[in-house]
Amino acid sequence: MFFKQKWMRLFDYLKVKHKLLGIYLIVTAIPILLVGAYLNYSTRDIVLNNSLNEAKANVDKLELRLQTIFNRVTDIADMVYINQNLKELLEHDYGSTLDMYNAYNQYPIFDDFLKYYDEVETIQFFMNKDMITDSHMIYADGMVKNQSWYKEAIAKEGRLSWVYMENYWTRKKMLALTRSVYGQSHDLLGVLVIYVSPDMLRSVVEGEPYQALITLDRSTIIYNTSNKQIGEEASFFEQEEQPFGNYVIDSEFGGEHVKVNVHHFQPDKSLDNTFQVSTVIPVDDVMKEPNAVYAKGFFVIVGALTISLGLIGIFIRSFHKRIQQLRKTMYQVAKGNFQINEQVRGHDEISDVYRDLMTTSKSVQKIIDEVYIHKIKEETWRRKQKEMDFKMLASQINPHFLYNTLEMIRMKAVLNKDPEVAKLVKMLSKMMRSALERTDRPIPITEEITLIHNYLDIQKMRFGDKFYYQFEIEDSVKDYYIFPLLIQPIVENAIIHGLEPKEDSGFIQLTIEEEDHYIQIEVKDNGVGIKRDTLVEIRERLDDQEYLSDGNSIGLHNVHQRLQLYYGERFGVAIDSIVGLGTTMTLRIPKIKQGEA
Repeated sequence: MFFKQKWMRLFDYLKVKHKLLGIYLIVTAIPILLVGAYLNYSTRDIVLNNSLNEAKANVDKLELRLQTIFNRVTDIADMVYINQNLKELLEHDYGSTLDMYNAYNQYPIFDDFLKYYDEVETIQFFMNKDMITDSHMIYADGMVKNQSWYKEAIAKEGRLSWVYMENYWTRKKMLALTRSVYGQSHDLLGVLVIYVSPDMLRSVVEGEPYQALITLDRSTIIYNTSNKQIGEEASFFEQEEQPFGNYVIDSEFGGEHVKVNVHHFQPDKSLDNTFQVSTVIPVDDVMKEPNAVYAKGFFVIVGALTISLGLIGIFIRSFHKRIQQLRKTMYQVAKGNFQINEQVRGHDEISDVYRDLMTTSKSVQKIIDEVYIHKIKEETWRRKQKEMDFKMLASQINPHFLYNTLEMIRMKAVLNKDPEVAKLVKMLSKMMRSALERTDRPIPITEEITLIHNYLDIQKMRFGDKFYYQFEIEDSVKDYYIFPLLIQPIVENAIIHGLEPKEDSGFIQLTIEEEDHYIQIEVKDNGVGIKRDTLVEIRERLDDQEYLSDGNSIGLHNVHQRLQLYYGERFGVAIDSIVGLGTTMTLRIPKIKQGEA
């Protein structure tokens, strides 16, 4: 409901031509464009989904082929792991190098595997025992043992581990299955490494319509039909782990926007490693033909909308011109010019309104003369009256005469050795100078506080021990400005009407605090208080603009009216009082700094 009202208010501020144009765009142009865009994106989605479904079917086939290859490699690893001849070969103590060489020749199992299994590129066994090194049997020296794949195989204690590593002899990187092998007494014999043939991986993905990748553990690309980025990190995988099966990733790959159809699976007996077969579908290439169809349709729609927009524009221009003529004529009437000579073109509702305006123009002029002009004069008189109330105080006494007289009295008191009188005259002089030299412009709030301080010091000397006062002023308010003589009349009012009639001792507490959006000034006394009926009368009188204050003092009414005159109706004076306990008068003023007034 709130947003509806907000939009309705915004609509009301628009010109008629903008409203008509907006209605046309909302009702006609935008729906046509939205329908066209919907049909285009629907077509794009259909084409893209067909490509993804085709890729999914292909990826399922690739996964079955890879499973066959990995299962055969796993079977070879199992056969080597349980082969007793290998364990006897590695555990036997040989008397000479010749005996060791003959033992190697009696163990041709690795060559048999390479002969009958095309899935295997080569097999290497890294022996923990220092024996003769050949193409298959390699002594695991310190450099080998420091390799990460070797440490991982040892840590898994016979479990299978798939890694992408270098061939010990050729230094070419390829996919390999590693497994640590143990003897009869569970002593480590070495680490078996079976390298998967890259030709077999190539045969799996050969002939695919899109670029196909095989990755290990969602990280390393172990094969790519484009022969690029093999061995690098697959950047398109998301951070979150995905479940096994098919899913699609929307990403960037090779500098292109692509859809990646991923089949995530785990080979048999592999507990820690997973493989991903991915088909990379370049979105721009797939969408080339649908985009061409969309472009042609878009130009047809834009052409039709352009023609209709031109026709509606001609109508709106003619309509707006007549509305503007009526508006200008009404503006002349509002400005006081009631001599209407032109006639608006047409014979519709606009021309009828124009003729009605001519009929009522004389009545409007009479109303303006009697009400509007009189109201302006009355308001001007009130503003001048309020300014005169403030100027009356400052003009009652000739400042130079007053300063000279007070200084003469102070000097006589000093000569007569009466320091108390001299101090009193000095404070009075400072206070009167501060008050009389001010203009009705904002001053630092510290100057107003100094004026009140001098005033209360004089009252302190007047009442003696029967009077004391207290200031509680936050440091943050000292940076703000205030119009002069707003607080002092309140303090004076508290002493005259609150403390003077009181027989016991009295106090005045001045508190100035900074709130979120304003400054609060509180003057509190423990005087005789104000009766409830009188308090109600005073509150009503504060807001009575017709009330004329006494010319001999500024008074609460003048302070309240000045606050609202300068700061607005949200600010002013508030009074609370309890008979016998005292009165609290609160002023609220806005936060104004130098240069903001």
